[in-house]
Amino acid sequence: MGFMAFVYDATKTMANNGSLSITSLGGHWLSLHEQSYKFVEDRISTGLHPLVWDPVFSSALMLPAWLALGLIGSWLYWVGRKRKRIEIFMN
Repeated sequence: MGFMAFVYDATKTMANNGSLSITSLGGHWLSLHEQSYKFVEDRISTGLHPLVWDPVFSSALMLPAWLALGLIGSWLYWVGRKRKRIEIFMN
């Protein structure tokens, strides 16, 4: 998904005659399904605390989509990797 977001931004940049275009994670979410974005924003702001939404979630959603999704994908790859088997021999 991170690579797809990178290709989307690269294509958009080339279409704008080289003018750099970076879409945030929140921007993609708003363009795909605005109702769920507003629902989650409302639930976090009223359910938890308004300060949880504004500095924490809104700043995370301002990251470039390719960076955020790439970091999540890298973390999932690292967590799911095959561990090296450690053999312990005892006499």
